[in-house]
Amino acid sequence: MRATLLITAKDLRQRLRDRSAFLVAFVAPLALAFAMGVTISGFSAGGATYQIGVVNLDRGQAATAFFSTAEQAPVQLNTEKNAASARKRVKDGKLDAAIVLPRGLSATFLGGPAVQIDVIGDRNNQVGALVARALSDSYASYARTIQLAARALGNATSSLQIAQKGSSLRSPVAVSDTSTTRKNLDPKTYYAAAMAVFFLFFAVQFGISSLLDERRDGTLARMLAAPIPRRAIVGAKALTSVVIGLTSMVVLALTTHYALGAHWGNPLGIGVLIVCAVLAATGVTAFVTTLAKTQEQANAWLSMVSIILGMLGGSFFPVAQAGGVVSVLSKMTPHAWFLSGLQDLSSGEPLSSIVEPSIVLLAIAAACGALALVRVRKLIEP
Repeated sequence: MRATLLITAKDLRQRLRDRSAFLVAFVAPLALAFAMGVTISGFSAGGATYQIGVVNLDRGQAATAFFSTAEQAPVQLNTEKNAASARKRVKDGKLDAAIVLPRGLSATFLGGPAVQIDVIGDRNNQVGALVARALSDSYASYARTIQLAARALGNATSSLQIAQKGSSLRSPVAVSDTSTTRKNLDPKTYYAAAMAVFFLFFAVQFGISSLLDERRDGTLARMLAAPIPRRAIVGAKALTSVVIGLTSMVVLALTTHYALGAHWGNPLGIGVLIVCAVLAATGVTAFVTTLAKTQEQANAWLSMVSIILGMLGGSFFPVAQAGGVVSVLSKMTPHAWFLSGLQDLSSGEPLSSIVEPSIVLLAIAAACGALALVRVRKLIEP
């Protein structure tokens, strides 16, 4: 045990003097987490307010009712003079989209001819156009409902009278959206965790892969000639990976929490997930390292495996949105299980919710670690 700790301390001192290890373990993931979290948080549903222009050419009661339909939507309606002015403001980026309420809209409620509501959008801001289209569709559906009610009640009651009475009634159905605020990670938390676990696989490489450096430089042969058990050498390299991985994850979690506002959830549960993720990453990198013959080959293979696992595991985009085969393959990656456990903790689920992700991560660590132990003797043969 003493030999293992001495070798580990020596390796850690070397890594402290290695700027590349510091950049990979701390600087790069922090920079990307800040950049992606701050950029994409602007598109989150909770914080977006769309500027929608409204050109009211009708100026009747039906057009006035349109504004009440947008009260619950994340939009701010701006009255525009005419369609040309609205189109120019949309093109200049001052409005996300615009809606033109045509003349004769109120007359339609009184049995007049059908009219068309125009939506003005910009191809560079398709989300704004979709929001305006959704508002228009909602109002059109409202108008059809009023007309059906008027026909059912007979000609004595006009559509406008029904609309006026209906606007004073309380809606019997309330819709509560909890999908983004309670069940999904907010962008800052998601990308903080995603970048942390993605770069974890690069950070832990500095431990076990150093066996190839030791063999190339001849220091491995010297250690084997000394009265040091081979398991102590292998254990020290694995312990170095674990220490670097744990330090990287803890520093990233604390920094993104206090500086970026990421909400990681219950500290105890996060600690368990971090330990399990670090062990899984160490096992995977150890196995891949034992397949290589040189340090250059190991670096290439480890980088390729880390990037593929990161993409499939959801480090760059939520894999649930992809569906199909990608969603199934993601379940084979430690990244997906770590993010799944974090999502449960962040949404307020009990600690028992991380039992399954933790077991899967430990199973990956055990399986890959066992395969690495079977092959590692080829790396330490004199």
